[in-house]
Amino acid sequence: MNQDISESRENYAAMVARLIAAARGSQNASDMFDEAVGKLLGSNRTDARCADIIQRYGSMSAGELAKRANLTTGAVTTVIDRLEKSGIAKRVRDKTDRRKIHIELTDYTNQITQTLFEGTGEVFARAMKDVSYEELKIISQYLEFTQGLNSAYAQILQKHLPKSDASRQQRLKAAQNFANEQNHIKGEIIANWGKEPDEPPATGKFSMYDGT
Repeated sequence: MNQDISESRENYAAMVARLIAAARGSQNASDMFDEAVGKLLGSNRTDARCADIIQRYGSMSAGELAKRANLTTGAVTTVIDRLEKSGIAKRVRDKTDRRKIHIELTDYTNQITQTLFEGTGEVFARAMKDVSYEELKIISQYLEFTQGLNSAYAQILQKHLPKSDASRQQRLKAAQNFANEQNHIKGEIIANWGKEPDEPPATGKFSMYDGT
């Protein structure tokens, strides 16, 4: 009996380690693909990330893009200028209120992304045809949880980043400050497990870069 319990715990621990390794590996692979797509479009990582946000959520104001991308209004204006200059996105006046400006992807960008990702849906459908609804739900909950966790941690770390010429000791201190603040929000983050997303994605709409 004790041996069975011990083996069960070991198997569980091994599966958790496998899950974490798979998540990190997937993130690294996505980063590599993101970079390749950005180069294809002729943009840097920040610009490509903003283009991805526009593709995922549709037409939006510069302020909304800044909020979703965690950029200042000044920085996002520069990004939009570059996206517009490269033909990736465009500024469009609101049809009902001409004072409002929205940011949209161009037909050129939509054509490229459709070409890149048109087979993604088929791959997922065929690979996961035997996965149950409950299993899909657990996978989605895990991915949504890690998204929220990484987003929260990124915001904390941004507050503690040292200057570019910082010493090793200063960088270590910044890491320690991050860890201290991280401890204060662990309970809040854990409580978000299983929480439904605020904006459920449209069925059949895949991300511009990660294929999800």
